[in-house]
Amino acid sequence: MRKGWKMLAGVLGGAMLVCSGYEGVPVRAEEGGAVSAEEQSEKPAIQKATDLKWNEKGQGIFTNPNGTCGVRAYVYGPDGRKMTFNPGGTIPGGESVFDLYHLINESGAYTFEVYLENNSGSSTSERSAAFEYVKPDTKLPMPVVSVTKEGVVSCSLPENEGAGYALGTDYGFNYVLMLNGRPVVQAGRNESTFNFSKAMQSGGNYSVMVCTITRDFTKYVDSDWTEPIPVNPEAEAPKEEAPKQEVVEESGWQPTEEDMKMYSAYGLDEIVFTPDAGNTYEVTIENSIQGLMCFASFEAARGDYTIARTYNIYPSERGKVSQMEDKARITMTIPEVLWADGRSFRMICVTENGRPIVLEDLDSNAETITFETNAYYAFALTYRDGAKGRAKTR
Repeated sequence: MRKGWKMLAGVLGGAMLVCSGYEGVPVRAEEGGAVSAEEQSEKPAIQKATDLKWNEKGQGIFTNPNGTCGVRAYVYGPDGRKMTFNPGGTIPGGESVFDLYHLINESGAYTFEVYLENNSGSSTSERSAAFEYVKPDTKLPMPVVSVTKEGVVSCSLPENEGAGYALGTDYGFNYVLMLNGRPVVQAGRNESTFNFSKAMQSGGNYSVMVCTITRDFTKYVDSDWTEPIPVNPEAEAPKEEAPKQEVVEESGWQPTEEDMKMYSAYGLDEIVFTPDAGNTYEVTIENSIQGLMCFASFEAARGDYTIARTYNIYPSERGKVSQMEDKARITMTIPEVLWADGRSFRMICVTENGRPIVLEDLDSNAETITFETNAYYAFALTYRDGAKGRAKTR
């Protein structure tokens, strides 16, 4: 649990957890096949990001030599693990600074690379030089948290532990709103109060978790997370004469209904999969929030299936290529929370050019999905219940 939340905190430099994805146009889905290389538009590759470097604060700095681009950064830890920093949206040309220190956990050497994409194609930069991190011994104290029935969260440090820490300089707070136990909105802020009311819909089973996050990771590490604190959006509003709690309205972006759909498909489940022994290359699968247009392509192709999880899947050694000559066969364990009698699954791939491809389940095991693909980019695991679904056995 701790590891999953730490990885989720990789976007704390922005206003909220935001989405990624391509800027293409949804088109008709193809059943069970991949898009050939000839069908894809030939586009000149965009220039790679340059001048990659770290500063002493653990921020990654680089130059985008193109115009406006979509962007992701990949951080490689001392154990070789690859972590994704996904700020969402686009960046202009010129120098950018990413708060990559949110992905740094243990002492050791860290490098990063930058992936850029626009209508001309995509590119992945060379690796940066190494950043040597020495993990400090001081852990920030856990916050004292209160939540109103309207979704206003207030935090402070314990009186006996908070002396000497400056808000915004030494620490901030990481707020996570959960629906039915799954995170839907995240905000890392230097304010002690946060208002989730606009992100909640009536009738939802909402809860909040908070931790104290470091603003100087050379001195402090994040606190542990609080236990989930229930929120009751259905409760009667306080009477007018009752004392009002001071609220610092967050001035940034607020999630729309479409955003909430994208967040709900982001999983923290451990990804377990088995590649077929006959595959000619390895693949990587990552939990990922997909962008609005990408999600629209999933919607266009899903039919009467429900979108449950979204992923990035790509050839491990080739990076974010969208087409391979040979297909890979993959058997993936379905998250246990999605298991149900009579439920059938299939995967949808949306290619870099926005083409959705439906990949049928090739096995009869209710706990796994097996599919074959040589097209890569964004993927959605979908399911269907009832008589229309192909029965699977355990």
